[in-house]
Amino acid sequence: MAHHFDHKTIRQLLLFAVVAENQSVRKAAAKLNLSVPSLLNQLNELEQNLNLKFLRRSPRGVSLTEEGKAALPSIERFITQAEQLYYSLNQMREDSCGILSVGANAEAMLFWVPDFKKQVKADFPKIEIFTKEVDSRDVEIEVSEGLISFGIGLFKDLDDKRLRLIPLRRERPIILLPKGHRLTANREIYLKDLRNEEFVFHRREVASKYFDELVRICENIGGFTPRICHEVQSSSRQMAYVSCGQGIAMLGESFKDWIPKNIVARPIVDAPAEIQLSLVWNPLIQSALRDQVLEKLR
Repeated sequence: MAHHFDHKTIRQLLLFAVVAENQSVRKAAAKLNLSVPSLLNQLNELEQNLNLKFLRRSPRGVSLTEEGKAALPSIERFITQAEQLYYSLNQMREDSCGILSVGANAEAMLFWVPDFKKQVKADFPKIEIFTKEVDSRDVEIEVSEGLISFGIGLFKDLDDKRLRLIPLRRERPIILLPKGHRLTANREIYLKDLRNEEFVFHRREVASKYFDELVRICENIGGFTPRICHEVQSSSRQMAYVSCGQGIAMLGESFKDWIPKNIVARPIVDAPAEIQLSLVWNPLIQSALRDQVLEKLR
């Protein structure tokens, strides 16, 4: 099969991804064990050959151009596929009969995926599970494009009606308070008690359905729209802001055993169990291994 591209370009795109991740040519060069001039030459050659400008350079470091921002997600997907291929080849050496890829949000990777992998290994010793982190917002895209066998995220329904969904667990939200907060004196808290508080939320673009569900709970049961002072990328960052006394946060019950010592967790008495973790797959893509695991999971 003929390939109409320069294989050297692939390596240069991977070098660009490392620079983008580190936001510094110097740091990327150290990570790649290259000299700064050598790395700069590779990046310059990449931009010249593609006739695109990926990076802006200044004394403060580098930043991505619009072209660089547009190209980076595809390059990152290619890197993940390369990692999965490498993992698959290693498993072939271990006499594995196949690989199933799971894309999950960080919460699922902490609380659900490890047990899932153990169960699959027990039921199907020759099937291996390759896991990567995928934000809830991107699960449907990656499943529909066949980039992952299963997707796991925080949502109760799907926008792409071609896909299928199984609920894995539903949880009530708990409230996280900084030590010394006035509400820590209450053993139980009602949503109306949170009316005048400032909240730290997940960014909506990371998990829009999860974000909207928490807002809906506050509005429908507590009678208020949460006043959000910070939107952050992850649950651990929510806890970080709460720990510093800069707001309170709602997380699923799974987190109650992971709360740091300077945060107090309390149940919300009237909050429904509406935080749903779901597993998604694409029935239009044929996979006998995936269907075996699905049948057992059901």
